[in-house]
Amino acid sequence: MVILHSIQSEWIKKSHSSASWLTVFGAFFIPVIVLVRRISDPHNLFAANASDKIWNILYAQCWQYMSVFVLPMGIILTASLLAQIEFRNNSWKQLHTTPQSLTVVFVSKFCIAIMMLIQFFLLFNVGIVLTGVVPALFFRDVPFPGQDFPFQDFVIGNARFFLYCLPILSLQYLLSIQVRNFMIPIGVGFALVIASLIAVSWKYGYFLPYTYCSKRFLQNDSRIDPEINIKIWAIGYFVLFTVLNYIIYIRRKNRG
Repeated sequence: MVILHSIQSEWIKKSHSSASWLTVFGAFFIPVIVLVRRISDPHNLFAANASDKIWNILYAQCWQYMSVFVLPMGIILTASLLAQIEFRNNSWKQLHTTPQSLTVVFVSKFCIAIMMLIQFFLLFNVGIVLTGVVPALFFRDVPFPGQDFPFQDFVIGNARFFLYCLPILSLQYLLSIQVRNFMIPIGVGFALVIASLIAVSWKYGYFLPYTYCSKRFLQNDSRIDPEINIKIWAIGYFVLFTVLNYIIYIRRKNRG
């Protein structure tokens, strides 16, 4: 029960931060661009929406742009902003004097980060749906998407991307709550994103967890070993970073 109250409290604090707005803005950023591009070419809208693969096309377009750069950077910024709620208000010491264990504090804050990532995925998929539906609402000759909505494929695809994101979230959460300077976690994360863009086609690029989302679209690249199970690597990194972060947090002497 204590953990639920703690999560509720952290969610309320989060709702008043810029991290909430960043989640919404980031989720709709790519779908809006794709939608504007579609509407700007009305002559091809009819054939596109009537296609029996329209949802697959929109899914691939949105995720290809999102996964390479926008999603990792969004996670980096959001994780940093969540930690700054306490640093900015100098409230870490006050938080640690409340009648809840350090484990509860750590888990509740991490749960908020994961819940925000889930919220982002839900809003992003709403955005993908709108890219297919909105043109039919504004253009009389444009039909609603002719393909049945591939709900199962969307769920499976999103689950994979969510799994690939977890190591990034875990590492950025580690950096953000352990380092007071707001710019250091962002700088490190940005450098790793740039490195991932270079290493994504490298034979041993799977050592860098920031490449996993991008690799999803390069499975047929001959430079990528198909025998490497990215999902196992993602789970391994996520557990490693989370456990390491927890140990450092529990043993840290200066807590504020």
